[in-house]
Amino acid sequence: MGYITLKPPAMKESELSGSSDNELFQHVNPDEITIPYIADANVSTYLDQLVIAPQTFKEANEQGCDIEFGIDMDRDGYITGIELTLLPSKFIALIQSQAFKIYGTIWRDRKFHLVTLDHAEHVFKPENVVYKMTDKEDAFVIVEHVEPENLGYHYPDPAHRGTVALFKGLISARDDIYPLEYMREPDFWLKRDM
Repeated sequence: MGYITLKPPAMKESELSGSSDNELFQHVNPDEITIPYIADANVSTYLDQLVIAPQTFKEANEQGCDIEFGIDMDRDGYITGIELTLLPSKFIALIQSQAFKIYGTIWRDRKFHLVTLDHAEHVFKPENVVYKMTDKEDAFVIVEHVEPENLGYHYPDPAHRGTVALFKGLISARDDIYPLEYMREPDFWLKRDM
């Protein structure tokens, strides 16, 4: 299981545990771990091709859209952290291939930053859904809906079965909640025995 912290924590994981405990450094040189920032006006074209949901992600979740494990939200509905299935080999591959990127773009006549949580071909799949986090429409998540059986989930009561949301990206105009400086300085951590 993995956890993505979208909002700056009080202390970084490396400050809590010490960088010598980070197993990631056995696979990736710490100096090579970066999240590139790319100013790209064309990203908005890709975002416009995705399905835009009328409801917030919280509302979709309450109406039966399931999640892998859990998400943390603040009291206003902004997602602050995501628990997900993230095998160590996939995590290392995502870092090595620089799948995590930040795009600066103008979308819906507003400046946004898109943080990708997977490779571009998985983030910009036309069937992916963009959910606003609040009715202010200043932060969104990109979600891929997957049939639960494809993830090995089985629901005993089919009436409670919904698709499972896999988070693929964060779109934000809220630098006060999702600071660009924090997003650009990854505190990637790999510890198999937590």
